[in-house]
Amino acid sequence: MRLNIFRESGGRLPLKRLQKLFDKLIAEEKKPGWAGTINLVFTDDAGIRKLNRQFRHINKATDVLAFSIDYPDDEECVFGEVYVSVPTAARQARSYGVTLAEELVRLSCHGLLHLFGYDHSKKRDATQMQSLEDYFVNHSRRSDDG
Repeated sequence: MRLNIFRESGGRLPLKRLQKLFDKLIAEEKKPGWAGTINLVFTDDAGIRKLNRQFRHINKATDVLAFSIDYPDDEECVFGEVYVSVPTAARQARSYGVTLAEELVRLSCHGLLHLFGYDHSKKRDATQMQSLEDYFVNHSRRSDDG
């Protein structure tokens, strides 16, 4: 599987951490036969609001949306897309007392986990998803030299 990163909204992205996060997720969560590309799109509140209204019928901005696209058995397919609102991530980062880079990685991880079949609608599922999110985000912080 491949990761494409698109920037529709300004600002620096933690590209190395995002790739490291993706590589670890693929290594541990990819199912046999899954192939294709995942698009990770960093957008603004207007862009994510439009998607949220169109696909979820909720007329407000949100932090992250994930969409499964193609059947994941073809290298040429788009497995899915994850959209992250940079302005919402910035507000949340300030609120949580973390860097914007940290919040962008966390939201990206959250969206990728949704693509891989995780959900948080039930308490037990939410606990599992949060644990996985913490695990993968923490891994993305570690240096490669030890």
